[in-house]
Amino acid sequence: TSERGGYPVVRKPMRQWMLKITAYAERLLNDLDELDWPESIKDMQRNWIGKSVGAEIDFKIEGTDESFTVFTTRADTVFGVSYCVLAPEHKLVEKIVTESQKAAVDEYLDIVKRKSDLERTDLNKDKTGVFTGAYAINPVNEEKVEIWIADYVLASYGTGAVMAVPAHDERDFEFATKFNLAITPVIEDNGEVVVPFYGDGLHINSGFINGLNNEDAIAKVIEFLEENNVGRSKVTYKLRDWLFSRQRYWGEPIPIIHWEDGTMTTVPDSELPLLLPETDNIKPSGTGESPLANIEEWLNVVDPETGKKGKRETNTMPQWAGSCWYYLRYIDPHNDEMFADPEKLKYWLPV
Repeated sequence: TSERGGYPVVRKPMRQWMLKITAYAERLLNDLDELDWPESIKDMQRNWIGKSVGAEIDFKIEGTDESFTVFTTRADTVFGVSYCVLAPEHKLVEKIVTESQKAAVDEYLDIVKRKSDLERTDLNKDKTGVFTGAYAINPVNEEKVEIWIADYVLASYGTGAVMAVPAHDERDFEFATKFNLAITPVIEDNGEVVVPFYGDGLHINSGFINGLNNEDAIAKVIEFLEENNVGRSKVTYKLRDWLFSRQRYWGEPIPIIHWEDGTMTTVPDSELPLLLPETDNIKPSGTGESPLANIEEWLNVVDPETGKKGKRETNTMPQWAGSCWYYLRYIDPHNDEMFADPEKLKYWLPV
């Protein structure tokens, strides 16, 4: 519920503007070595970026043409998969849920909508989930495994789907134990079978990687996945793209026009800078848009050449848009052609 008024808080899909900072993840990580910062601070940044080297594995859904992809750093444990989990928001959920499970799934989805990401991923919380009624096919042994939905899997992180190996993962073990799901050990502890076991060892119950250690087994599984076109080696990052829009009046307006034919264009250079309209009508729009959606004389535009109607973007930029780089303008404050002359930027920066 909301902090003020105790109103129910639910999740709704929204169109947002993002900065694709994930495209720079590797560079951000590598350039930390060049910073004269305390190592503890740089380690925090490395953990925030969260580089993971592993594999993507494709699971087909039984009886359909659909499939989903999981990312794992432990491809060697794929023979121990006893179920898979999709995020409640995963695009396949509505397509694959069976009629007999639909009521249970709908009820679960309604509950999840009221939870924050922090609540959903709390390691200490009781595990919750629901069976979809559908099954996936393990690509390395063709075995059928159940597909579940659970709130600890986030659609916004990774692929929104995970393979579960309860014999060798603590969270998967707790989930499988609660819901009485199969637990298949595939790594032995110094010659003994211990469940659960979270260490390294030689592989068992694992087909063509039996007897191999973790490193060799991972390489062998990835080789199999790529040869059979059911997976591939993959590097991922915990870092997510930067949400760069807000549904409020105060903020730099985003200079985009949405036209009635579905196209978008930037505001012409001749109309820049785009300024906020002066108004005292800053009440919520009631639609989830910013209050700018209320100001029709600013919102609505007409293309003078074609007569085509359009609406301005109503999201505004966050405070970071100004505070992160405003000082750079001091280097070349009277330049009417560009933000600042590149040669002057090279001369004065970094500061």
